[in-house]
This record gives sequence, C-alpha cells and structure tokens, in this order.
Amino acid sequence: MKKKKLLIMLLIIFMIIVPFGFTLGRYVMDNIKDYIMETNHFFFNSDKLQSGGITYEVNNWGGADVFEIQFELNNHKNNILTSEGDIDYSLALNYDQNDIICSLNSTNGTIYEDEKTDNFTLTVTPRRVFADEESVSVTVTATSSSPYIKTLSATYIITVGKRGISYQITDSASSPYLMFSITNAIDTYSVRQAFGNYSVGDVITSAEYVNLSAANQAKCASAIITLSWNPADIVIDTTSSIISSGASTTTSTYNGISYINSITFPVDILSSTEVRFYKWDVTKNYTYPFVYPSSIVTFTAS
Repeated sequence: MKKKKLLIMLLIIFMIIVPFGFTLGRYVMDNIKDYIMETNHFFFNSDKLQSGGITYEVNNWGGADVFEIQFELNNHKNNILTSEGDIDYSLALNYDQNDIICSLNSTNGTIYEDEKTDNFTLTVTPRRVFADEESVSVTVTATSSSPYIKTLSATYIITVGKRGISYQITDSASSPYLMFSITNAIDTYSVRQAFGNYSVGDVITSAEYVNLSAANQAKCASAIITLSWNPADIVIDTTSSIISSGASTTTSTYNGISYINSITFPVDILSSTEVRFYKWDVTKNYTYPFVYPSSIVTFTAS
C-alpha cells in the first residue's frame, strides 16, 4: 500500500513538472520508471553506460592503432541488492563507418541471476590515417528486453593526441603503484640533429636507420616522449631502465626531498614502453581513461 501511494505521488509530481519543460519531464519520468523497476527487484546497470546516456572524452589515441574500451553490464545496485531473475539484453553501436570499424565481443546475451556481471570489449579500428586532434565518436547502447525494458548508453569521443602514439594508465585502488604504458605505431624515424646529407625533420625508414653509425642513430628518434607529474601524488620507479639509459630528467622538492618530476626519452619504432610510478595514497585509482577524469601523468610527444 505504501508503494502504491508513493507511486501516485510521483505521478502527480510528474504531471505538475511536465509543463515546465519536456527534458525535465522526461528526466522525472525516467526516474519514476527506474524506481518502479527497482521496487520489483530489477537492476540493469553498467560501470560505464548510464540510463539517459553519458559522454566520455579521451585524448590518448594514436589514430593509427586499435583502441579498446572495456565495460560491463550487471544486475545489481550494490553488494546487497541484486535482481531476482535473469535479464535478457542486446547491444548496438552507432558510429561513422567511413572512418572506423567498431565491434563488440558480444551483441546480446543473458545476465543470469547467480552470475551478476557480463564483460565486454569495444574495439575501434581506424579505416584511414588520422591527424593530430582529429576525433571519432562511438555510441554504445544496451537494452534489456526481459523482464523489463531499460536502456543504458555511453558515447565515447576519442581524440588523437599525437598521431601514431597512444598511452594509458593501469591501476587499482589497492595497488601501491600504477603502470604508464606507451604504444608507438610509427614505423619511421625522424632526424633530430642534422648530420651528413640529412637535415632536422627528415624522415628515414628503418632500413636506412640500421645502416647508420651508432653516433648518427643517436641523432634520430621515432618519437621523443616527455612525461611530467607532481611528486606529491606519485614518484617514478628510479630503477626503471629508461632512467638508467640516460633519459633527461628534471626535479622538484616535496617535503624537503628532491624527486624527479619529469623525464624525456626517445622511443623506438613499433614499440611498447611501460613506466612504473609509486603512489603515496594507495587507495587512489588513477586508471586512465574512464576511471580517473584526467591523466595523473602529463604526456607530450614530438
């Protein structure tokens, strides 16, 4: 009886608010629908998709490599409240097929009452070469069909930071450190210091590069990466091979102690590099993108 009275009150409120705007009215109606579903122990949620939609903007894509996004669908509101029964669902993608090809590891399924979570990978593959600061947009929509209809969605706006180079941060709230991973999909070198018949900015192939002397190879790089951070948040693992290989560093003082706060180093063609950073606050989760709003490590590439 109490639930019935509450629903009647919500409907009356909805009828009053509707004249003030369709968007607000729809928002209220969606919340009423969600409440009705939850009172019947129906929960259809996601770690990234939301009812009414959400937009994510990321700028760590290289524009030449595959970009992957992990997300989940689940049948619980919290650790205690879960759905009573199985949930059938389907997924759909919306994107510009002239620019990219997108796929999911599954486009439909059932979240069984005792399994609680289904995991997915959205794979974004470029169909052309993208320039710096170009963007693509992908919308993922998940719709439950049984026992109730509910729609969740997310739009990912993926921007090229530096063409051919992408990065990400892998972390967890319980980890004492995070890993900063760089992927270089560029297959050529750039002359950084003139020598012989080469001028600064000239592009040379890997075949040309291997025939150069060690001294001249040192004057070339596929890309130069600079990472900078605040030592009050994280500190770099000083045993890293990047530091021991002679990378350029700068320092700053925190709590009276000098810490490295930036590092500049070259990366080889078609390579992956990982840098470990230790966290002062191990309860933080600096995973980027999608978990932490921005990268705790500032990334630049040239």
